[in-house]
Amino acid sequence: MYKKVVVPLDGSKLAETALAHLEEIAVGCNIPEVMLVSVTERVKGTIPRSQAFEGSAGETRDIPRSRIEAAQTGLLISRNFVGVQEVPVTLGKMAKTAFNYLCKKAKKLEKKDFSINISVLVGNPAEEIVKFVEEQKADLIIMASRGKSGFSRWEMGNIAEKVIRATQASVMLVKPEPGFKETKPKRKGTSS
Repeated sequence: MYKKVVVPLDGSKLAETALAHLEEIAVGCNIPEVMLVSVTERVKGTIPRSQAFEGSAGETRDIPRSRIEAAQTGLLISRNFVGVQEVPVTLGKMAKTAFNYLCKKAKKLEKKDFSINISVLVGNPAEEIVKFVEEQKADLIIMASRGKSGFSRWEMGNIAEKVIRATQASVMLVKPEPGFKETKPKRKGTSS
């Protein structure tokens, strides 16, 4: 019945409550592809043209061909820059953090023999999730029903409502257990 499932995660324990449900549904329905997605805030700016195509250690890089590829690098480059010294870019504010987080979650799920793809998108969370689901032709979205936390500070209830209204895909909302408390992860370099 379901071929592709999208699970939006914002870095919070609340959003991760959807993962247990994902595992049960993916096994029970023999779902071939699971996509973990996070959306980061858009930050606009410019960089020198020479840096736009230079990676680390001076190697050159191509313009990202898609929003997904660009989000994985955290860099969206405008294609309208002929003859300019500064190149307009859009950066995902927490794209690298989100990408690393999704990689950790994907590795745990891959150990359980799930086929996982990850994507970090840049922009408005509800809009980007809906666009992604449409582009990927996903048939199910599993996400937390409410909450506000994580590295991207999504307002999950608001996002969930907007996603439900805008998508044609089925949506499963996961409510947290009664008494659920969000715990903030320890930051590097802090005590306790």
